[in-house]
Amino acid sequence: MEDCLVSLKSASSEADIVTVIQTALEDENVHHFGRLLESSVVQKLAESSEFSGYWRLLEVFAFETLGYYRSMETQLPKLSDKQTEKLKHLTLVSLASDAKVIPYDVLMKELEFSNEQQVEDMVIATIYKNLLSAKLDQQRQLIEIEYVIGRDVRRSDLQKLHNMLSEWSAVCEQVLADISSNIELSNSQAASRKADERNFTMALQELRTSHAVASASGKNADRALRNDSQFSSSEYQNEEMRTGGGFE
Repeated sequence: MEDCLVSLKSASSEADIVTVIQTALEDENVHHFGRLLESSVVQKLAESSEFSGYWRLLEVFAFETLGYYRSMETQLPKLSDKQTEKLKHLTLVSLASDAKVIPYDVLMKELEFSNEQQVEDMVIATIYKNLLSAKLDQQRQLIEIEYVIGRDVRRSDLQKLHNMLSEWSAVCEQVLADISSNIELSNSQAASRKADERNFTMALQELRTSHAVASASGKNADRALRNDSQFSSSEYQNEEMRTGGGFE
């Protein structure tokens, strides 16, 4: 694209501008055309009685697909073989941006192919150009999109894009708020469980202490009872020995 922009500076006629556009449309390394479209020199072609079709053709390569070109073909310059091939690549990029899974038959129709091999060759070529990343599923006759570059965006679509990003941002913020709320709830529940465990441990310890105290008191009372004069008589002792240490 840099070479095209340099050439554009020296263009002295509408025909020269058209040559620059044609060069950009055939360059296999150029897939974004916004900088050309924003050039005041190129924009003048939109009002040209002779070359306005090249301005519209540049817009097709920037924003549209092969199917759109076919619908406007009579009003646009004829495509060279290189340009046709490139527009097919860009059409595939647009399709991949709209769907993560694309059946072969859709690609055959949109790219004007007659068999699956042509579809696969086009997908592989597009991958090699780093325009997208995808997996071919020959058994199910579809491609699975993993990554795709973005195409140029019309100024009129910028507000729509902004709205979409704003909605996406709002959803992300809500998700983060929900996650934060769940974390707080989880922490609160964990703290409550720890408090319950502490209370249970303390209550258990108090119960054990109370039981130990009660047991010690009982033994002391029994010892005192045995030492009582009433039970120290020879009659009681003899009876205790007879009964094995206690009364029935």
